[in-house]
Amino acid sequence: MKIAVFSDVHGNLRALKAVLKQIKEKNVDLTVFLGDIFQRGNEEIECLELLKDNEIVCLKGNCELYMEYGVDIDPDVEYLRGYYDETRKKLTDEHMLFIKQMPLFYECECHGHKMHFSHFLFSDINAPYPFLQLADLKNGVFDKVCKSEDVMKYDLVAIGHCHQNFVKGNVVSVSASGLEGATYLLMEDNEDGVSFEHISIDGLTN
Repeated sequence: MKIAVFSDVHGNLRALKAVLKQIKEKNVDLTVFLGDIFQRGNEEIECLELLKDNEIVCLKGNCELYMEYGVDIDPDVEYLRGYYDETRKKLTDEHMLFIKQMPLFYECECHGHKMHFSHFLFSDINAPYPFLQLADLKNGVFDKVCKSEDVMKYDLVAIGHCHQNFVKGNVVSVSASGLEGATYLLMEDNEDGVSFEHISIDGLTN
């Protein structure tokens, strides 16, 4: 089974089209988007439409949570209130329904290997803002969660959000598709295990 994973488009339609073109050429069995359609770029509506109209598993990122619930769920992003209030006015009922129906995570199993996909690791999946904070990457909390039973039970956990490529145990992070240095993950599952590589998105890297 071949799986493509990308994340954090952030309103960059050119980047989204580029990554989808490359993924299509790889003849994958499954494509997973880890969230964050909005913020930074100015073509977020077009990006949403393109994701909605393709056979892609689209997961909720923090940007979709802000669009659905407002920025009050995260005190660190009060400065973005105006952006989300104005962008929300541009969305149709169909757009909002799509956002609300986006799940927080996706899981699959192949050849006995369990894989988990989410925008970031969770602090409390039932909380209004369910993800760990980015600061947790440096204060030891992220590393502790990586070693938790909830994470270790999977053969591979794919995340986005932090705009970085790194590997910590079975946790693999992919950088933002909508920003410089963009990559996506190409994963392959066979009887021997799960392998992956970070692939640069042509024309969008330095």
